Amino acid sequence: MFEQLRPILPTSADAPDGELRLGGVPVTELARAYGTPVIAYDGAHLEATARAWIDAFASHPAGATVAYATKAFSSVGMLRLLGDLGLGADVSSLGELQVALRAGIAPELIIMHGNNKSRAELEAGVEAGVGLVVVDAEQELDLLENVLHVADATQAVLVRVNPDIEVETHRYISTSHAGSKFGVTSDVAATLLERAAASDRFDVRGVHVHLGSQLLDADPWRRVIAWLAGWARELHDRTGVVIHTLDVGGGLGIAYVEDQVPPTPAAIAAVVRDALSESWQAAGLELPHLVLEPGRSMVGQAAVTLYTVGVVKQTGDDDIRYVNVDGGMSDNPRPTLYQARYRALLAERVHDAADAAWWVAGVHCESGDVLIEDAPLPTPRPGELLAIPATGAYAASMASNYNLVPRCAVVLVENGTHRPLVRRETLDELLARDVDAMVAST
Repeated sequence: MFEQLRPILPTSADAPDGELRLGGVPVTELARAYGTPVIAYDGAHLEATARAWIDAFASHPAGATVAYATKAFSSVGMLRLLGDLGLGADVSSLGELQVALRAGIAPELIIMHGNNKSRAELEAGVEAGVGLVVVDAEQELDLLENVLHVADATQAVLVRVNPDIEVETHRYISTSHAGSKFGVTSDVAATLLERAAASDRFDVRGVHVHLGSQLLDADPWRRVIAWLAGWARELHDRTGVVIHTLDVGGGLGIAYVEDQVPPTPAAIAAVVRDALSESWQAAGLELPHLVLEPGRSMVGQAAVTLYTVGVVKQTGDDDIRYVNVDGGMSDNPRPTLYQARYRALLAERVHDAADAAWWVAGVHCESGDVLIEDAPLPTPRPGELLAIPATGAYAASMASNYNLVPRCAVVLVENGTHRPLVRRETLDELLARDVDAMVAST
């Protein structure tokens, strides 16, 4: 099974003796050190992916900024690692902003997003000196202008435009279609850019567009740049506003199962480069500075989640075989939310052939708490480790305390060593916000 699943495992994964190793560390060592569930990131994989994104756009004549989309997974250690490689950060909350700043990300490389930014968030961004604020609505432009007036400051801004382009992904993670809660129509975007350009509080840099998430085809980038070229030409002719910066967001998918083959960052760069040449320059526009915001494609395939097998049983008229593990939708809600697909392997005997299809079920009080349906596996044994690859994006960052289960540890493995990025939550920490529990303990 190991060779079959190698395309979705981190770069450093191997199994010379039948036990999965990540970054040269046996998974049983990680389980002993941190308990299970535990999410383990491969440092070598993270570095290779970050460099692939930076290198792909390094030759763009007007320059390019690669900003990691921190919503995929955010911790000070992770952002410090990526920041040291030259990445900026895309943030959409006070928490994400604080993590980026504490990680040492240069403020000018921080991009502030969000469809409903509060005054406190905008004030914090302005005070920190973030490089760009992406304006998402007319009311937000008014609010930001007032914040800047009070602070006697100016701010570089983009406007998030919605191109009404449909892409092939789950409807919950598609963001560029008509009716999306994100961004504004092209007419409204033009109005906001013209208004901002008339204010001495704004440095109008350009536009932002994000097509959606888990895209497995490069064509949407070609389509949106072609659309933007015509719109930008019309915008300039009508208002005089120039698009100096074009932020094309993120959205590149990863392989969760072995039959998925996403484009590489280099392939995306080639499509963007060709589209800019074909449509942008053809429209008589100067090439813009590019901003890319990869998240899932940066960290998604870099991590594996390890679980301990508990009850194994067969039940129901359909003869479903369940292998129950000690986590579930609290550490990875994606299968429940998006019907996301994953694969699994028994981490201490990865070369054993599968003998049946198993449903990997979690511990939570929901029938929908199933991580994988019909996972080909050898017959699982209680107490052994089960590994699910490609869990580096939107697992830990969306984790919850459902059923009052403490959140799991997140660790980094590299060159035969491991260290925690986020330690396991304790029961005392879980109860720390419960007022009556605090009173009872005194």
